[in-house]
Amino acid sequence: MKRNDGRRNEVIETAEKLFYTNGYEKTSIQDILDSMHFSKGGFYHYFDSKLSLLEAICEQRTEEMCEMARSVSGNDYKRVSERLNAILGSSALWKTGSRSFVGLLINVAYREDGALMREKMKNAQLRGMLPLIEQAVHDGCESGEFCTSDQRDTAELILRLYMQFTDDIAFLLAGEDDEKVMMDRMIHKLWVYRGAIERVLVAPLGSIVLFDVDELSALGMEILKGRAQQKTAAAAAADKDTEKPSAGC
Repeated sequence: MKRNDGRRNEVIETAEKLFYTNGYEKTSIQDILDSMHFSKGGFYHYFDSKLSLLEAICEQRTEEMCEMARSVSGNDYKRVSERLNAILGSSALWKTGSRSFVGLLINVAYREDGALMREKMKNAQLRGMLPLIEQAVHDGCESGEFCTSDQRDTAELILRLYMQFTDDIAFLLAGEDDEKVMMDRMIHKLWVYRGAIERVLVAPLGSIVLFDVDELSALGMEILKGRAQQKTAAAAAADKDTEKPSAGC
């Protein structure tokens, strides 16, 4: 670890809090510097831009997800499918301990110009998660719970399906404002991806969970509530601006 990595982490922590509080777009680099009494030269020693700082936040969160998955993979489970469910469930974006991070990610990474950030997060997740999934597939085949002739490729396919599921849910959260439509489509996608992974593994029907339906619904409600509050605040700010008296001649 480099001598000044602690300062870099301080920049990341400060920026993350400000992004949550004020929003990514409304938070400037100067806001971050002022909050922590840091120089602009010091900032650019670690980060090229505000976007590269956000990428560092996402990379850190992805590492946390992978670490959580590694920790649960060592637990005792009666069935390998239970271990696989625990690994996937613990590594979900919305399992990182902060729904605010999910909102930030949706607002930035899941818009049209966020593809590069999404790919970086996926690559990091692949590196951290693939060995765990591959071991689960191997053990499941040994026990007779799963059946596949190519365990490594099957493990990668499962992980990519899971990450695509995460993408689909995130895009729904980012773009759908109708509560019922959002909930119906999220639950439908959950069942579709569950079934797809079960078929890839030749696993028993209902053995793959991916994510709890109630938690998924709660996430959708929280994101919609936060979006409504943002719109209300923006409208109030706009009304306040229109009420300001014009300057005299």
